[in-house]
Amino acid sequence: MENRGIHWARLGMATLAVGVALYSLRFWAVPAGVWIAIDSGIRGVIEKVPFQALVHMTVAPLALLTGPFQFLPGLRARHPRLHRYTGRIYAASCLIAGVAALATAPFASGGPVAGWGFGIVATLWLVSTAMGWITALRRRFAAHRIWMRFSYAMTFSGVTLRLQIPLGFLAGYHSYSAMSVWLAYTSWIPNVLIVALYTWWSRKPPRSHLTPSIFSIRWSGSRHTSATSA
Repeated sequence: MENRGIHWARLGMATLAVGVALYSLRFWAVPAGVWIAIDSGIRGVIEKVPFQALVHMTVAPLALLTGPFQFLPGLRARHPRLHRYTGRIYAASCLIAGVAALATAPFASGGPVAGWGFGIVATLWLVSTAMGWITALRRRFAAHRIWMRFSYAMTFSGVTLRLQIPLGFLAGYHSYSAMSVWLAYTSWIPNVLIVALYTWWSRKPPRSHLTPSIFSIRWSGSRHTSATSA
C-alpha cells in the first residue's frame, strides 16, 4: 500500500498545480487586449516579445494540469493507454513551452541575472522532458519515471514561484521584477533537491536487506557448528 505521506503530497501537489494552471488562463485574454491581474513587469515582457512570451504563458498551464496525473500508480496500471496519451500531451506542452521560455528568458523583467536563472530552468526542463520521452520509447521505464520526476520539478516551478511572491513582498520587495532576481533560482532549485532526495530514498533497499540481523547470524552459526560436530 502506498505510503500515506506520499499520497497526501501528491494530492497537495495536484491541488496547487490545478489552481495555478487555472489562474494562469488569464493570459489567454491578453491577445484581446484584456490584462487581468498581470504584473507591470510581466506585461512589459509580453509587449516586448509577445509571441514567445504568450506561447510559454498559455501552453505551460496545460503541462501543469496534466503532469500530476502521470504520477498516479493506479492510473498507469489500470489505464495504460490513457497514461500514454496524457503523457504525450504533457511532454509536448513542456517542449513547446520550454522552447518559448528559453526564447523569452533574455528579456526577463528582472534583468540579466533573472534571465540566466529562467534560461537555466528552461534548458533543464527541455532536457529532462526529452530524456523522459526517449526512455519511454526505448521502454526503459525505471529511467523514464526518474526523468519525468525531474521534468515536473521544472514544471512545478511555476507553482513554487507564485508561492514565494508573497514572501518577497514581506521581505520588502515592491514588485515582481525586483524579486525575480532570486525567484529565477529559488522557484526550481528546491524542487530539484526534493525530487533528488525522493529518488534516492525510493531506490534505497530496505534496511533489513542491507544488514543481516544478529539472530540470522547466530542461527547460521549454530547450524554450521552442529554440522561440523556431526
